[in-house]
Amino acid sequence: MAYTHLFKAFGIPVRAHWSFWLFMFWIAWDLQRPERYFSGAFFTSLFFMVCLMSCLLLHEFGHCLTARRCGINTREIKMTCIGGMAMFERSPREPRQELFITAAGPLVNFVIAGLVFGLLFLLPGAVSQENSFLLALMWANLALGIFNLLPGFPMDGGRILRALLALKLSYLKATHIAVRVGQVVALGFIYWSFQSGNIFLFLIALMVIVLAQAELLRVRTEEALKRGSADLNRFFGGLFRGGAPGNGNARSWGFTFGGAPPTGAPGEETSSVPPPPRDDSDCVIDMDSDGKVRKIWRKDEERD
Repeated sequence: MAYTHLFKAFGIPVRAHWSFWLFMFWIAWDLQRPERYFSGAFFTSLFFMVCLMSCLLLHEFGHCLTARRCGINTREIKMTCIGGMAMFERSPREPRQELFITAAGPLVNFVIAGLVFGLLFLLPGAVSQENSFLLALMWANLALGIFNLLPGFPMDGGRILRALLALKLSYLKATHIAVRVGQVVALGFIYWSFQSGNIFLFLIALMVIVLAQAELLRVRTEEALKRGSADLNRFFGGLFRGGAPGNGNARSWGFTFGGAPPTGAPGEETSSVPPPPRDDSDCVIDMDSDGKVRKIWRKDEERD
């Protein structure tokens, strides 16, 4: 299996991809080079990576626990070579909720950096070689917090940008702008990765480009589902309550949403009246990192 179950905390399973272990051991080996800011024996460097990845995991729990306060549960947390991903049961659609949930992650890193900075003052010779471990951990958390605030949607900074835009614009328009800004940032990551030879930065750029486009598709599909079959026809090329795609067959597929299943023969139109428009709470679609599309129908407060 690509993912290994590690443990469960706060009721949330934590799983690690095989690339996560490769990343940890590779960076620990690289940290042994004497020109690095923090360098030491392999096991010391590996312990540093364990501490740093623990901080990254706390970053993800910051998202998850804040989301829980907003009524959104988390299916699991996935750790990979390019970071952690909190897999929510549904995406927040209130801009203020998304803003608080997203900002909680970098805030955790800044708090950790502040605590380490305070600890250094309590130790003799704060900026000494003996304390380079703590100094490196402090700067690494600052770097994690600042890097995640870059507007590379779906990174934290990109989601914060969408939440701020959605306070004034429609959710779809805000997502479109945030995705395009994020893809421009991703191109900057690619250029930077070629200049520095950092393959992980290149992988992050690819993740930003692909997942940003998937998020835009998800939001567009949600908007089409809210408006009913007419918009679904335009969005999916006649797949819903219209002709088959490609004009290869005049039959209708007979797919309907939000009502009872059709009683007629397959391909037979059951009604010429489209279903009423839906509001934001009626249907939510989630796409996880494995490309699986999850549809959550919210017809009432008790059942998804």
